[in-house]
Amino acid sequence: MNGKRHAVVIVNLGGPSNLDEVRPFLKQLFQDPDIFKFPFGRIGQNIFSSLIATLRAPKSRSYYAPIGNGSPIHANTLMQADKLQAFLQPHGDFTVLVAQRYWHPFISEVVEDVRLGHYDVITLLPLFPHYSTTTTLSLINEWRRQADGLPEPRIIERFYQEEGYLKTCVKKIQSVLERFDIKPHILFSAHSLPVKRILAGDPYEKEVTDNMELIMDRIGRDYTYSLCYQSKIGPIKWLSPSFESAVNDLVEKDMRHILVFPISFVSEHVETLYELDIQKRDYAIDRGILQYERVDTVQDDDEFIRALRKLVLETVS
Repeated sequence: MNGKRHAVVIVNLGGPSNLDEVRPFLKQLFQDPDIFKFPFGRIGQNIFSSLIATLRAPKSRSYYAPIGNGSPIHANTLMQADKLQAFLQPHGDFTVLVAQRYWHPFISEVVEDVRLGHYDVITLLPLFPHYSTTTTLSLINEWRRQADGLPEPRIIERFYQEEGYLKTCVKKIQSVLERFDIKPHILFSAHSLPVKRILAGDPYEKEVTDNMELIMDRIGRDYTYSLCYQSKIGPIKWLSPSFESAVNDLVEKDMRHILVFPISFVSEHVETLYELDIQKRDYAIDRGILQYERVDTVQDDDEFIRALRKLVLETVS
């Protein structure tokens, strides 16, 4: 486009690639000042994040062990990046890079790659359909802390309303609906968030709910459906209902066939491969659910990647 060199940086939170990396990954997570604020400034942040990571690491390792001893999220993101770059190439000089907030390649590492590349235009694409201060804003803030002297990036803050993304979600859901002989309840499962974040103005809950309604507009209202939340950490109040509460409610209503759609995830990770496919499935079956089917995330589906391409081109035009 106009002879300019474009760097498109797609960013997610990342994950450990093996069990030895679980504790240092957790330390990076709990050290994030945009999410966790501990007393005594940087010293307290370092001490408390190390302590919590050490305490949580054994339990977290037990989650990663059954799914290959690590997270596939980096490999999945590389596939998304490769396809996005191929789709962008006919439109100009685009290089798509992958950065992660809490594990290699860290945002700081990718900033140096961008700096060495002397790009004219930088676009940040957080791989979260919905905006949240705990994900999107954290990535943006970290980029700005590290990217002194680089051009101000163009930022794609959300994409849950993008038609290509919605079409991909609908296609994935419809392919799983075909497995049922009895019409299922569609249970949308999103990563939870502390309620205090929502009360402070975080739009995440509203955007997830809007996303669900946009999907159901396209599927049709012949199905019952609801939204629940997973992956809470710690004793504070989180968004509700929890996945477990939602399942208990469905069983009480004698609704025993459920299709689970991971609405806030765009690639497979521990939250889908362990939590939904093992932990939550076992809970649901134990409580009396007769058929439990989980929809795949959008991953590198062509329609989804074309939607990302459209957003990038609109952002840099």
